[in-house]
Amino acid sequence: MTTLSRSVTVARTATATRSSLASTSRLIIARGYVTPSSTKKAEQQMMFGGPPPKRKDEGAVLKTYTGKGYPFIPSLRHVVYPYHPHLHKGGPLRELTIPLRRKGGRNNTGRIVNRHTGGGHKQRLRTIDFHRVQGGAHDVIRIEYDPGRSAHIALIKKRGTGTGTGTTNDLINADQAEDALSEENRGNKKSIQAVKAGWSYIISPEGLRAGDVVVSYRQGIPESVIKEFDNTAPSTSTSTSIDSTNTTEDLANGEDKVGATDTPEMRRALGLLRTVTLKPGNVLPLFLIPPGTQVHNLSLTTDGKMQLCRSAGTFAVIVSHQSAEGRAIGGAEVLTMGGGFDAQGKRLPKAGYVLVKMQSGEVRKLDPGCVASVGVVSNKEHQSRSLGKAGRSRWLGKRPHVRGVAMNAVDHPHGGGRGKQKGNKHPRSIYGLLQHVRTRRPKGKDGNKSVVTERPRGKQTAAKH
Repeated sequence: MTTLSRSVTVARTATATRSSLASTSRLIIARGYVTPSSTKKAEQQMMFGGPPPKRKDEGAVLKTYTGKGYPFIPSLRHVVYPYHPHLHKGGPLRELTIPLRRKGGRNNTGRIVNRHTGGGHKQRLRTIDFHRVQGGAHDVIRIEYDPGRSAHIALIKKRGTGTGTGTTNDLINADQAEDALSEENRGNKKSIQAVKAGWSYIISPEGLRAGDVVVSYRQGIPESVIKEFDNTAPSTSTSTSIDSTNTTEDLANGEDKVGATDTPEMRRALGLLRTVTLKPGNVLPLFLIPPGTQVHNLSLTTDGKMQLCRSAGTFAVIVSHQSAEGRAIGGAEVLTMGGGFDAQGKRLPKAGYVLVKMQSGEVRKLDPGCVASVGVVSNKEHQSRSLGKAGRSRWLGKRPHVRGVAMNAVDHPHGGGRGKQKGNKHPRSIYGLLQHVRTRRPKGKDGNKSVVTERPRGKQTAAKH
C-alpha cells in the first residue's frame, strides 16, 4: 500500500513539472512574440512627439451613505453628495474674500422683503475675476470649493510676481501669501479689484488641475507669440536682430506689446495660434475662437465683465462668424471682423458679429470683440446631488416654504375653508397681487435685438415637412 501511494505521488509530481515547463515555454514564446510589436509602437509614438499625455482623473464620485458601515437613519438614507478628491481641503485665501453679512431677508426698516430666507452657516464671499484683464501666463495653484456658487473656483497666480519663482514654490507659498496681499493697495479699479499682487480666483473649467497654466488674451495676442509661430515670414539678419533686441528689452521691462490683429504675420500664424491658445481656462476674443468650440464665461460687451454661462456644467457653442453683410466667413478672413487692435493699440470698429448658441436653444449674436473662456464649467455633477434632509437646506440659509391653502384665512388669500381647496379664488400672492398680471411694460416687448433665434417654449412637436 505504501509503494502504491509513493508511485501515485511521483506521477503527480512529474505531471505538475511537465505542465509548469509547458506554461513557461508558452510564456517565453508569447513574450518573444509581443516584444517587437511593443518596441515598434514605442518608436512610432516617439516619431510623433512621444506618448500621449495621461488622461486626468475627473475624480467625481456620487457618494451615498447607505449600506454596510453606515447607520440606517433617516438623515443619511437619501443623501447623494458629489465627492471630488482633487479639491483643496483647507480654507480660501482670506485677502480675496469678503464677509457675507446676513440680514434674514429684511430691509433697513426691519420688514421682510425676501421670504423663506434666513439663518445658514457663516460664509465669506470669494471675489472672482470676471474681467481677466491681466495677460501673461498664470499658474493654477489649487482648485477650491465655493459656497457662493455651484461651480468650483481655481486659485491662480501670475508668473513673475511676488517671491514665487513659478509653479513649485508658488504651491508652497500659497498659504503664506497673506503678508504680501495685506500690503496691496485697495484703491484699484473695479475691473482689477479681484486681483491682488498677482493672485486671483477664476471659474474653474472641467479638467483644470493644480499645476496647469492659463493665459488671458483679452488684450490681444502678444507680438512675441505671433513671431514665434510665423516661421514663413521673410526677414533679414539685421531686422531679425533688431526685432529680437526690442523683444528682449520689452520682456525685461515687463512689457510684451500686443500685436495688431489683421497683419500678414497674424494671418500666417492663425492656425498654429489656435492650437496653442484653445486650452481650458484661456480667455480669447470670439473672432479667434473657431466654430464648434464649447465656451463659458461670455461677456456681452467688449470691455464688460463675463456674465453668461457661469453655473456648474453650463457652456455655449460658437456657431459661426458673420460678416457685416450677413455672410458666413472663416479662415483668416475672421481677422477682418474688427474687435481687435491696430498697430497703435486702438480697438478696431466691428465689421460683423459672432453667433453663439446657448444651452436653452437660444442663438445670440455678439460683437467679435467680446471674450469667452474655453471649456465647460466644472462640477457638472451638482445637479445630481440630493440634500437628503431639511436641516441641510437650513444650513444653506433656506427657510421652510408654506403653501397658502395650508394657512388660515387671515394669513393668506388662499387660506381658510374645509379641505385642500382655495375656494375658487384667483391665484394671488400673500400680499394680494394677482398672478399672471403684469404691472409694468415688459422689457422684451419690442424683442431683444441681439437674439437671432429664441429658445423653445412650451410643448415641442416634430416639424411637418
